[in-house]
Amino acid sequence: MRRTASPPTSYFIGRLIAYQPWWWSGDALCWLLFHTWPLFAGLLAREFFILLQGNEPARLGLPAIVALAAALGVSRAGIVFVASIANGQERFRFRALLWHNLMMSILRRPGARALPGTVGEALSTLRDDVLNTAEAADLVFDSAAAFLFAAGGLAILLRVNARVTLFVFIPITVVIAVAHAVRAQLTGVRERSRQATARVTGAIGEVFSSVQAIQVAAAEELMLAYLRRLSDQRRLAMVRDALQRLWVDAIFRQTADLGAGLVLLVAATQMRAGSFSVGDLALFSTYLMQVSDFTGFLGWLINTYRQSGVSVRRLTDMLQGEPAARLVEHLRLPRGGTTRSPVDGRGGDPVGRPTDAEERTLRPPDRLRCLEVSGLTYHHPDSGRGITDVSFKLERGTVTVITGRLGSGKTTLVRTLLGLLQAERGEVRWNGELVRDPATFFVPPRAVYTAQVPTLLSGTIEDNIRSGWPSDAAQLNRAVYGAVLERDLAEFPAGLATVIGARGMRLSGGQVQRVAAARMFVREAELLVCDDVSSALDDDTEQLFWARAFEQDATWLIVSHRPAVLARADQVLEMDAGRVLGTCESRES
Repeated sequence: MRRTASPPTSYFIGRLIAYQPWWWSGDALCWLLFHTWPLFAGLLAREFFILLQGNEPARLGLPAIVALAAALGVSRAGIVFVASIANGQERFRFRALLWHNLMMSILRRPGARALPGTVGEALSTLRDDVLNTAEAADLVFDSAAAFLFAAGGLAILLRVNARVTLFVFIPITVVIAVAHAVRAQLTGVRERSRQATARVTGAIGEVFSSVQAIQVAAAEELMLAYLRRLSDQRRLAMVRDALQRLWVDAIFRQTADLGAGLVLLVAATQMRAGSFSVGDLALFSTYLMQVSDFTGFLGWLINTYRQSGVSVRRLTDMLQGEPAARLVEHLRLPRGGTTRSPVDGRGGDPVGRPTDAEERTLRPPDRLRCLEVSGLTYHHPDSGRGITDVSFKLERGTVTVITGRLGSGKTTLVRTLLGLLQAERGEVRWNGELVRDPATFFVPPRAVYTAQVPTLLSGTIEDNIRSGWPSDAAQLNRAVYGAVLERDLAEFPAGLATVIGARGMRLSGGQVQRVAAARMFVREAELLVCDDVSSALDDDTEQLFWARAFEQDATWLIVSHRPAVLARADQVLEMDAGRVLGTCESRES
């Protein structure tokens, strides 16, 4: 996986904090008060034991000490309550920002290369690494609170007895040295555990989407063995990660406890000499517990920060070459609360699809009159196959069919034209104007695309046809009619509300293709691009489908070798080895 140059982890934490400064500041203030509370508890404990010993005058009476202790306890409970609310709001907003920016990046990229790895790796990153990165913002005020308490505690202890206090720094020095020595190992083991989790997640997703193929091949046992092997690898990686975390934490804790014991031994010697009172011992004991915790926390802080860096790197890898700062780019909320894209600064979704009603229909000057493709070239990095110097022209209202043998580059051509694959060279012009970013230009209402193997989502037939497009009932009915779906819907008790299951598993292959076609028709786009969309239809349904389809006021670009399509073509582009062999007129009267 190619890594991009990235700022340090602290940069991303700072940008997250700057995104929600008020919620974060409220959370930080509460936890600062919470962690510094023991400073007051230690001072009260000292006054209490001085009062009991009676060797020196106490500054507070017993009722005042009890009242202050009760007030501190109640206030601490209130602080925790407020902090939990602020922390929940802050973390939710941080996660939402990261998810939004990652999805923006995915949707901006050519569709064929939207993810840098497998779907499982992407899901693991979106789940675990987003959570870890959002939580990393808390490290700032956690560490600040710990340092504030440690500094305040040490200052008080130095005033009481400087010689005893100096022994506190010994375990802190050891912890910092150990954390620095194991930092490379910390990040390496964490990254391997994340990768193992991603492989298991991806494999489970593939099994769920390929149940029928596994059953037909009688490969259930082989698939289970494969999942078992991946699970064993993940378990081993996770155990190593957990063991590393435990032994590092154990070193930190034991070092802190040994240091606290050493300090108390020295304090006992001072008490024997008469230079250390019972109140001083109570104060030291209270603070040493907290300073001991701080020493262990310091090691945990360094460890967690290193592991957060692993999560940040995995998140920036998903940007695939975009500036790493895009990961924490702030959203802008105009009046009314509608989210504006940080990419182009306008309303709508991240790939440029219009959302306002007046933008769902192109103005007459922008409607397609002529589409010109010249010198379009793309080669797949793994095989070197693709298309070379493809040129053709589409006139409004015509039907152009791309045909050729298997592997001749037909599908690659339409995907490169639409920006789903990033062209190496060549130009595409819409009404003579150069299309600079095909991936965001060829979207409804300009163009729609149905792939060779359409993808449907879990939900109802209506949900899949609309797919977020704000169509009215008349548009929906026209799309259903154009896709020859009305007879199928009549046989379903729930009609358009029929739930089709994951990837349309409850529908036949022909029904899946026609639902996808209806999804294309409901957008009423200028250019309709489809790839062998009628291959699973019977002859009668196919003839009726194309008869209705060609009644629409649109321009067609179709990959097909079906006679029903070729018979209606205005021009046919015959391809071989990635090149157009020839263009001919082929419509039969």
